[in-house]
Amino acid sequence: MSKSASALAQRHLALGYAVPIIGGVTALLLGLIISDVTHTRLDIWIWVLIHAILGAGMVLGTRYSTAAFNYSVTAGKRVGATKGARNLNLVLGIIWSAVVIISSFSKAGEAVQKLVVWPKEIVSKNQVLKTPVGPTIEPITSLRFLQDFVPAFVLIALAVVGIYLLLLERTRNVK
Repeated sequence: MSKSASALAQRHLALGYAVPIIGGVTALLLGLIISDVTHTRLDIWIWVLIHAILGAGMVLGTRYSTAAFNYSVTAGKRVGATKGARNLNLVLGIIWSAVVIISSFSKAGEAVQKLVVWPKEIVSKNQVLKTPVGPTIEPITSLRFLQDFVPAFVLIALAVVGIYLLLLERTRNVK
């Protein structure tokens, strides 16, 4: 193996450790900046963007650490640090996947719950409280679908694509 291949493998090892951290910091800073600029709490679409940036960092980190690991294996070198970077990305990818899936199902549940309207208690002239009949379900409008249901679908699609890419990068063979 050449000296430039060894230097490239070292660069990949460093990026394998650093890229997921850089992705996480970038996502958090972006979320904080948007929250500060808009003077609101974070909207669901901002969370979709944050999860996408985190996922991209995980996939790139896995790609780099797998490249460094494959070089170590083919060159017959010790694989301790490269295996550590690969395992770090695996654990971070599992945590990211779980958080995105839980977030998706949580947002889908919230979207369904927003459709339910509980009637207020009715007070008659004699101040006698009548019990309400029960909740009603509002129709799904295009605006409600776009604001409430689509982000949950996008999050679950992001999780599926992210898990696929993480597994694809982790199982990448030596070139």
